[in-house]
Amino acid sequence: MLALIDNYDSFTYNLVQYLGELGADIRVFRNDQISLNELIALKPDHLVISPGPGEPIKDGGVSPEAIKHFTGKIPVLGVCLGHQCLGAVYGGKVDRAPRLMHGKTSPVTHNGQGVFKDIPSPFEAMRYHSLVVYEPIPAELEIVAQTSEGEIMALKHKQHPTFGVQFHPESILTEHGKQLLKNFLDIKIVPPAPAEPSLLKPFIAKTINRTDLTVAEAEEAMNVIMTGQATPAQVSAYLVSLRMKGETIPEITGSVRAMRSVAVKVKLADPTERIYDIVGTGGDGAHTFNISTAAAFVLAGTGRKVAKHGNRAASSHCGSADVLSALGVSLDLTPDQIAHAIDTIGIGFMFAAKFHPAMKHAIGPRKEIGQRTIFNVLGPLTNPAGANIQLTGVYAAALTEPLANVLNELGSRAALIVYGAGGTDELNTTGINRISHLRDGTVNTYDLDPAEFGFTLATMEDLRGGTPDESAAMMRDLLSGKLKGARRDSVLLNAAGALAAETGDFKSALAEVTAALDNGSALAKLNALVEYSKSVS
Repeated sequence: MLALIDNYDSFTYNLVQYLGELGADIRVFRNDQISLNELIALKPDHLVISPGPGEPIKDGGVSPEAIKHFTGKIPVLGVCLGHQCLGAVYGGKVDRAPRLMHGKTSPVTHNGQGVFKDIPSPFEAMRYHSLVVYEPIPAELEIVAQTSEGEIMALKHKQHPTFGVQFHPESILTEHGKQLLKNFLDIKIVPPAPAEPSLLKPFIAKTINRTDLTVAEAEEAMNVIMTGQATPAQVSAYLVSLRMKGETIPEITGSVRAMRSVAVKVKLADPTERIYDIVGTGGDGAHTFNISTAAAFVLAGTGRKVAKHGNRAASSHCGSADVLSALGVSLDLTPDQIAHAIDTIGIGFMFAAKFHPAMKHAIGPRKEIGQRTIFNVLGPLTNPAGANIQLTGVYAAALTEPLANVLNELGSRAALIVYGAGGTDELNTTGINRISHLRDGTVNTYDLDPAEFGFTLATMEDLRGGTPDESAAMMRDLLSGKLKGARRDSVLLNAAGALAAETGDFKSALAEVTAALDNGSALAKLNALVEYSKSVS
C-alpha cells in the first residue's frame, strides 16, 4: 500500500491518477487528519508527500515527521512542498525563490539514477512554486537535479531511497513525469532478516512478576502492540500476565492513551464542545435490547451532541452497528462525514472496527486466548471524536470505580460508569444499579434504585432484544412512542444518566429526556441521520 499525504493541493488528484494508472494501491490522508503512529500502524510500502501551499514545517502537518521516520524503512518521494519538507527536516534552508515559477517549465539536468533512471537529461519540467531549498544543503542529502541557473530541482538522501523533486511530475507539461513515478514505485527496500522482536519483553517480565507498570510504561507497551512490533505469543503473554496481576488505573490509563493515539480521528468543528457518548463494554451475556443506542438518540433529542461509538455483536444477538445498519445508517461514512453529522444533526455513529485499524495486531491473540483482557475495557474509553461526557456500562461491578478514575486521569468533563442490576453493562429497571460518578474531578460511588424515580420493577425477560431487524423495529416503535414498558424505561434511565453525569440532577435530566422522547425529537434525530447517511453513501 502506498500512503499519500495530501497537503491540501489540487495537484494531489493528478498524483493519485498517475500512480493509480501505474498500478499503485493508494490511500490518501490529509496532512492534519492522520498521526505518525497511525501511519506506522498501516505499514505502507511507499510514501508520497504531495505539493501544497505555505511553508514546509508550518503547513506540512504530519509530512516532515513522516519523512524523517520512514526514511530508510520504505521509499519516500516528496513533490514540491514535499521536496521542501525533505530539505527542512534535515536542517536545510527553505526560502523565497529568486524568481516566481507559477505554471512555467524549465529544462532540468539530472544524474540519471534512482527516480531519474532512463529519463533524458535535460528534460522539460513543469514548475509551480515560490519557495526553494538553498545551498549549502544538509550533509545527509545530495543534489541530483538542477536547472541551468543552478536552482535545486531534486534532492536525495545519501544512504536511502528518499527523494524530493521541486517540479511536478504529475503535470502533463512535465516530460517523462510518469516514468519518474514508475521508477519510484519500482524501488524496493529489502529489509534485513528480522530479529525476534524484544520491545515488549521487559514489560512481560514485570507483569509476570506482579510488578505494576507506570502510565508511561503501559502506554509504551501498548504502542509496541498497536504498531505490530510484538509477536502474537508476546502479545498473549503480556495480556494474560496483566490480567492475572490485575490491571491498575495507571495501566489502563496508559493503554487508553496509546490506543487513542493510533485511532482514526473524527475532527469536530469545535473540539472543546460538550460531546456525549453512551456505550457499554459488552460481554455481559444478558442479550438485552439495544438500550444504549436508543438512549443516544433520546439524548440527542435534547439538543446535546452525541458521538456514538460501537461495534457489531460479539456475544449478543445484535450490537449497535448491527441495529443501526438495519435502520439504514451506513457504517462506511468517512470521518469527515461523521463529523459533519455530529456538528449539524447532533449525532453520528463511529463503527469501531473502522476507526481502530491497529487492533488487527491483537485480534489473533485475543481470539486464541478466549478470555477477557484489558482490551475489553479499552474500547468504550477510546471514542474517536473525543467524547468528554459519557455513560459507560461495564460487565463487572469491580470496574466502575477504576474506570471512572481512568477517565478522570484522561481529562473527561464528567462520566457515569455503571453496572446494571442483574449484571448488565447499562442501567436498567430490574433492580439496584451500581454507579461510579465522575464530576468536578471527584469520583463518588453509590447505588441507584429506579423505583425512587417512579419506574416499575421489570424482569430481564422484559428487556430481551432480538435479531438486527427485530431490534430495529423495536427501536423505531420505541422512538415513535408505540413501544412502552421496561425497554422504554431503561432507555430513559440511561439517557438521563448521561445527561446527569455533568449536571448531577437526575430528576431534572429524566424530565428533559422524557420530553425529548415524547415530543418526537429523538425520532427526528434518527430519521435525520438515516437520510444524511443515504445522501452521502
